[in-house]
Amino acid sequence: MEYIYLLIAGTLVSIVHMYLVWSNRKSNKRSISEYAILDKKSWALYFIAHVVCDVLILIYAYTFFVIGHSLIIPFSLLVVFAVLDLVQAAFPSQKKTEKIHLVAAYVSWICFMLAGLVALIQLEISTPYNIIAWLLLLPVFGMFIYMHINRTKLYPYQLLMVPLYVACMVIATIGAR
Repeated sequence: MEYIYLLIAGTLVSIVHMYLVWSNRKSNKRSISEYAILDKKSWALYFIAHVVCDVLILIYAYTFFVIGHSLIIPFSLLVVFAVLDLVQAAFPSQKKTEKIHLVAAYVSWICFMLAGLVALIQLEISTPYNIIAWLLLLPVFGMFIYMHINRTKLYPYQLLMVPLYVACMVIATIGAR
């Protein structure tokens, strides 16, 4: 049942991200972070969603990886992710805090993806679940790489990467022995 924490976290943050992009669609921004700082209400919603998401991910990571499977590496990567995700949410993608935001966002995403990769390698997952999890994780890596090649619009990839990653980890969690 640990996957419920992850499912709620991913659903919440994905809905908030979609809402921010949709409600400000005429702004024509490049990333979700840029949509989040258009006004104080958007930024507050973005920040609160990330705080709740990070807490739920840490609960998931501890109960599933540490207590359930004694896997310290994916847990540690998710701890680093959560801390840096809070940093990127707290420091807006603008002027003085742009570099802090960008570094925290990129390193947090790398930790997030690596945690999934390591989990799929270290966990014993029954075959159909393992195949589905890999099929969900591979596009996340592909989109992460591609959005650095084509930097014109990041938000469509960002909107897809979170739900795909969460689905991957939910499937892996359910299929883990």
